[in-house]
Amino acid sequence: MPRQPILSVLGHVNAGKTSFLDAIRESRITEGEAGQITQMIGATEVPFETLEEVCGNLLKSLGTEITIPGIMFIDTPGHAAFSSLRKRGGSISDIAVLVVDVEEGIQPQTEEAINILKDSNTPFIVALNKIDKMSGWRDGKELFSKAIQKQQDYVQQEVDQRIYEIMGELNDYDIISDRFDRIDDFQKKVAIVPMSAKTGLGIPELLMVVAGLSQNYLGDELEIEEGIGKGTVLEVSKEKGMGTTIDIILYDGVIGKDDILVYGTSEGVKETEIRALLEPKPLTEIRTDKHYSEVEQITPAAGVKISAKDLEGVISGSPIRACSEDELEEARKEVRDELESADYETYSHGITVKADSLGSLEALMRELEDQEIMVQKAEVGPVSKSDVVQASNEESENRAIFAFNVGTTDQAEELLENEDVELFQSKVIYEIIEGYTEWKEKLKEEERQAKLNNVTRPAKIRIMPDHVFRSSNPAVAGTEVVEGVMTPGSNLMTPDGERIGNVKSIQEQNESIDQAPKGSEIATSISGTTIGRNIEEGDILLTDITSEDYKILKELEDLLSEGEKKLLEDIVEIKDSQNPHWKLG
Repeated sequence: MPRQPILSVLGHVNAGKTSFLDAIRESRITEGEAGQITQMIGATEVPFETLEEVCGNLLKSLGTEITIPGIMFIDTPGHAAFSSLRKRGGSISDIAVLVVDVEEGIQPQTEEAINILKDSNTPFIVALNKIDKMSGWRDGKELFSKAIQKQQDYVQQEVDQRIYEIMGELNDYDIISDRFDRIDDFQKKVAIVPMSAKTGLGIPELLMVVAGLSQNYLGDELEIEEGIGKGTVLEVSKEKGMGTTIDIILYDGVIGKDDILVYGTSEGVKETEIRALLEPKPLTEIRTDKHYSEVEQITPAAGVKISAKDLEGVISGSPIRACSEDELEEARKEVRDELESADYETYSHGITVKADSLGSLEALMRELEDQEIMVQKAEVGPVSKSDVVQASNEESENRAIFAFNVGTTDQAEELLENEDVELFQSKVIYEIIEGYTEWKEKLKEEERQAKLNNVTRPAKIRIMPDHVFRSSNPAVAGTEVVEGVMTPGSNLMTPDGERIGNVKSIQEQNESIDQAPKGSEIATSISGTTIGRNIEEGDILLTDITSEDYKILKELEDLLSEGEKKLLEDIVEIKDSQNPHWKLG
């Protein structure tokens, strides 16, 4: 008999991923009877008996049967979990459900999920959730195909319209789809199953589609190979009395208590002896209920906690193998080959990336490559002090650390407060990239503004009558900024182009300032001139722009006011009349 398929649930935040899994759990028959659902490590096992129970009426009406032994739902919904479930050549997930909010459609995380599914070549079904929230919908816990017929005409039309819109959005990603009951060939079209996680509507049909796809198209992929146990590390944790343990999903082969465990670390391949194979008791969740059953052997597809010696350093998302002494070399090679197959590239300069698992790291790196964001360091694990130090030595826009679903060490946290390094931390890829993009744009604008502040701005000033405080060495007078922005260090000229002197400083209310915009009345200190000889009270003066400053001003023209732009043209005209080639420097 083939193993049960491994199914992952993906979707945007609040699309209803967890509610969807809860709805399946709630559909189980009574605990203690055949068909109870077992919540394994990071997974929910829905056995054959439960599938028959939930889909009973539908099976009868279709005259068909379920032949798979059950479905293993990955119970940590989201991209991080899916990406962690990797093996060489793709994902260990055989199939996926993409949960989409009927009212919201394709959202940023939905797009991420679609790209991940396409990259891994994983077949999937769209669960169009929250149908019950549509205006005018009459509640029901029955089959969607029956419930839709009981709705008013306008409601049926609205449901169809939303489905067509989703089909159009999916088509933008080269995905051909249709409502599940209108599809003849499920290999050519992605099925859209309208449902409600709240009421249970459509759950039987969704499970039937999953079972049908698994039975008809997965075939050989569900056949279990004898020999080496093959799995992926889902989580690394410390358990009281056991030390470091690993939660794994076993997708092929068999793991026995007496096997040698081969696993991946940042330092390479290691092996150890298994102390215990631990399963959560039926209907318990390992993250909240710490009661386990020790077993001698595990067969796929299954989740299990493994206690063993020397597990420090094991990488989440990395491969594990369980084998005999005779199979050890083969197991080592398989783990080593998978670790080396991690598909990403780093550069001599770029940002720093940290993620919670090898698979998550790969998914994030693929996204960054698409966004043309250079990465100089990419590792699994929390943000460390050395990460911050390394990032601080990069150019401004690369002084950034992406922390995907990981925290920071105390030393790193302390260093981040003092170093000019930006941390982008989230469980959502697009939030990290969005935050970085906004920060980079802000940084770019700050750098452009700083560049503008280092050149002579176009400015027109007037020497105010009766406001001469010193006539020379340097001349100090009250001036009005008629147009533009006056800055210290600017050279001045008359409207005829005669050079007058240099602005040493400007003050407002006895305080030195870096710039004075139009309308300001300031005390201006001018070296190289004498008021009463070179210039007079009431005279108009302009900033004398160099060719180098002119080039920069033209580059940053969008930062200038309209008055500055017009004044710059006037200054250029004066300079051109004196020297037509002055722009060349």
